[in-house]
Amino acid sequence: MSLRTPSTTQTRQTLLDLERTQARLVQNQTRIATGNRLTSPGDDPAAAASILDLGTSMKSNTQFVKQGDAAMGFLTTSEDVVSSAINDVERLQELAVTVSSASAPEIDAIRTSLLGLANTQVQGKYIFAGTQTLGTAAHPLPFEDAAPPAGPINYWGNSGTVNLSVTATTTIATNIPGDTVFFGAGGQGSTTDLFKAVTDLRDGMATNNAALVATATTNLQNSLNNLLKVQTDLGGRQSQLINLKDTLTGFNVNLQDLQNNLQDTDFAKAATEYSTDQTIQSATLNVLAKANKTSLFDYMA
Repeated sequence: MSLRTPSTTQTRQTLLDLERTQARLVQNQTRIATGNRLTSPGDDPAAAASILDLGTSMKSNTQFVKQGDAAMGFLTTSEDVVSSAINDVERLQELAVTVSSASAPEIDAIRTSLLGLANTQVQGKYIFAGTQTLGTAAHPLPFEDAAPPAGPINYWGNSGTVNLSVTATTTIATNIPGDTVFFGAGGQGSTTDLFKAVTDLRDGMATNNAALVATATTNLQNSLNNLLKVQTDLGGRQSQLINLKDTLTGFNVNLQDLQNNLQDTDFAKAATEYSTDQTIQSATLNVLAKANKTSLFDYMA
């Protein structure tokens, strides 16, 4: 007579298979509950690495969008100021036609307005001071009236630009130096110096000096042309930023889709696998139960 007993090796293998089945059950249960296909990096190392890379790229793009928004804030304010200056110059041109000493007080008021515009601040920084955005101890303002109301207006900023990265390979200047805006290509004291043109117009009006008024009128047009050029420049930079923001936002949408495809649970697949493994688990448990149950037939030859 011989005794038939379950094979130890076979039983061990069955138990290992059961453990794997139960692990898959837990894994798919987690996937279904969380919506995340990867319960650990080891589930799919390549996909996990790709997900991290995609996340890094999206964070970088989001940061560039924020920097672009900051740049847009400075450029928008600068354009608003330049638009106000253009309105002031156009009003001065209207006054120049009258050649009347009665216009002198209004011209002085416009001159004061233009000086205030030139010293505009955003977030505590002078936007028309070049890189000297905080001023200095000696000259806290970028534009100062040397001897109001008749003296020249001096510029104490510089000609530097404040650049901001808006992509990994692209920077944009967020400012236009004040001397470029208010003195023009000729610089202080030239035919494109807006403040000199305003002062000359006021002096010509006050003294009924038609020749000085005529010169000031010509120079006001030169200054206006310069302001219009600056306005176009600022508008172009804003358009560039808008296009870059749209591009980066679009990239992030595509990157997010790629990340979701790698990361999100395929619920239909997970549910099918879960159901299949439940069946396998039940069958395996039945096999183990039968294998461990002693029967009279085990003692039969």
